[in-house]
Amino acid sequence: MIAPETITQKARRLFPKAVDAWIAGELESFFPYRMPADLKVPTNHADAIRQVEMLRQSAKQTRGFGYRVVWQSRRSRTHGLNDFPTAIEIESMEDLARLSDRSEDWSRLQVAVNKLRDRQPTLERWLARRSNWKTLLDVSNSLDGLLDVIDYFQNNPRPDCFARELPLAVSTKLIESNRRRLAAWLDIVLPPSAIDPRYGYDEFEPRYGLRYARPHFLVRVLDEQLQHDLGLPFAEISLPAESLASLQVNHARVIIVENKINLLTLPKLTRTIALGGLGNAVTQLCDVSWLQTSDVHYWGDLDADGFAILDRLRQRLPKVQSLLMTAEVFESLSEIVTAGNGVSVRELHHLTMTETALYQRLCQSNQRLEQEHIPQTVVQKAFEHWGVSERTETNR
Repeated sequence: MIAPETITQKARRLFPKAVDAWIAGELESFFPYRMPADLKVPTNHADAIRQVEMLRQSAKQTRGFGYRVVWQSRRSRTHGLNDFPTAIEIESMEDLARLSDRSEDWSRLQVAVNKLRDRQPTLERWLARRSNWKTLLDVSNSLDGLLDVIDYFQNNPRPDCFARELPLAVSTKLIESNRRRLAAWLDIVLPPSAIDPRYGYDEFEPRYGLRYARPHFLVRVLDEQLQHDLGLPFAEISLPAESLASLQVNHARVIIVENKINLLTLPKLTRTIALGGLGNAVTQLCDVSWLQTSDVHYWGDLDADGFAILDRLRQRLPKVQSLLMTAEVFESLSEIVTAGNGVSVRELHHLTMTETALYQRLCQSNQRLEQEHIPQTVVQKAFEHWGVSERTETNR
């Protein structure tokens, strides 16, 4: 026969389903809930008395809350005329919440849902998605502040200020720790014109028009004549993407390199400029208009992440060519290949067939060749046909 502890465990598993029904407005048809249960009375008379009494003492009829036992009076050949349990029922959400030790959660959730529906009715479709109420419960103590942020962005789309400058009585830490939650809500309440789709949820500030500390890209001009044409006092500088875009670069080749040391050890090359990509931030380079008309090459690690970055870069700069990211390079340096990050294969739609084949191979074998381990002689050879900067040759 089912024990009270088992009924409690079943109630805990039932609670999320009941909340889903409540969110959907179907709670009246959900209760009373008849719980599947083994109610067969043991043939041993002492065991039967003990187990039935345990069931009775923990029931709502005795405790005032929880599950209700449905009894039927009948005569049994083994136990004679007695009341036998025939069903276990939970009559209300309050009973279920107390039985599953979720009364506090149920109370907080009701307040949070009503507040969300009252202040932002357009978020009803977010709330209706399965289990999103759990997210709401997680932030229930800070919900007022989060909704203040949503209200402000709704009334002041793309505010063009830092998060700390928002005229709200909320901490920047609240915004920073809830970026993905806020992003899910902002995508619903804001018009498309207030959202920059080039940036994902993890790039909250540029996606919704906040200022932020822009990543700086290391710039190294590999040709002294090009440096002179650009009016740069130094061959190596660090600039944010918007400042980089102001450079008047014409008829130049560009190398985007992930590793800083590799960038700094590139040879002098005619009308060539090298940029440090900063991993996933490399996509911010796509706002640099002169890259659209330049001969752009990308050199990243020979691993799953390197090809994923190349794929994202090609979404915005379709003509980007990969550099030193071939199976030939990988196989020729097999002695310095190391274990990868265990990344699973996924669809990358902007790679060539040969790049895709190598990407899949690296994922399946969990291998990588980090660009900083490639010998300098191999790098030098890759640039032999590019042409050495004439001014550099003259000044030797």
